This record gives sequence, C-alpha cells and structure tokens, in this order.
Amino acid sequence: MGIHCEYVRLSLAKLQRSLSDPSWAQDHIDELGDAWAEEDSLPPEKAPYFSIEKSWHKLHHLIAAHGGMPVDVIHGGAELPLEDDMDYGPARYLTPEDVARASGCLATTPFDELARHYDLAAMRSAEIYLLPESETGVPSDLDTLRHRYEELARFFSTVATAGDGVVLVLA
Repeated sequence: MGIHCEYVRLSLAKLQRSLSDPSWAQDHIDELGDAWAEEDSLPPEKAPYFSIEKSWHKLHHLIAAHGGMPVDVIHGGAELPLEDDMDYGPARYLTPEDVARASGCLATTPFDELARHYDLAAMRSAEIYLLPESETGVPSDLDTLRHRYEELARFFSTVATAGDGVVLVLA
C-alpha cells in the first residue's frame, strides 16, 4: 500500500468550519476520501479530493533541491485539528492565499527544471520513499513524477482560481 499524499479542496466557509469543528472536519474529509476511493478518479481540475499517491516524497525532494517554493505543497501549512490522529503526522491546511502563491509557483516552474535534480543514488542514500518505477529505470520514474507534478499544478490552479483552501494529508 504505502504512504500517499492526498489533498482535500475546501471552500473558505468549509475550511473555517473545519477549524472550529474538528468532528465535522474529520467526517467531511473521510466522506470525500471514501467517495474518491470508490469511484473512478476525476481529473484534478474537477476533484474535491486528489492524490499524488506515492510520488510525494520524490517530488518534495526535487522541489527542495530546486530551491523550494514559497509554500510547501507537501508538508506545509498549519496543523488542522481533527478528532482522530492521522497515520503519518497531522493533517495540515493551506489558506486560499497560500494556495494562490503555491499555484503561481507551480505554474511557472516547469517539471524539466525539477528533473535536473533527479539523482536516484542520492535519493536512495537520503532514504527518499521510492516508487516501484525507480527499479525499472529513470525514464519511467521521471514520466510518473512529471505526470503527478503536472496534475498537482492543475489541481492547485483550479483551487486557486476558485479562492478555495486545501487540506494536506499523508495517509
């Protein structure tokens, strides 16, 4: 199974409710996650719940090696109190302002700039969470990372345009 990085899109009103009502937030996030798991996934532009799956750690490594972003789209934001503890750290949230800044950076940072920092041996030695594609070769691994990065950029662009916030979860 492994660790996945998942994103929940919330309107500003739902984000504010989540901050004041951890029980509601937990239920709402769980409902969206369950619906996402049971259905064919929607494209990032239409998804209320989105996952970059197991590529999160490598993308975080590539983004950091490139110099980072004004908003950390993997581990950033403030802690969102929920009723239940998450498996791999607390849920975190990005405000609509954070989402807009992240979206701008994702939109202006082509994946090819990140790919220049791809070094599988260095990632292994840094104990970066590897994808199964890592064993089959660099081209397929980079293709997977490119695909996930481009989906992430589209998701953030749509969320930013709507003025919504995002909850980040490692699950």
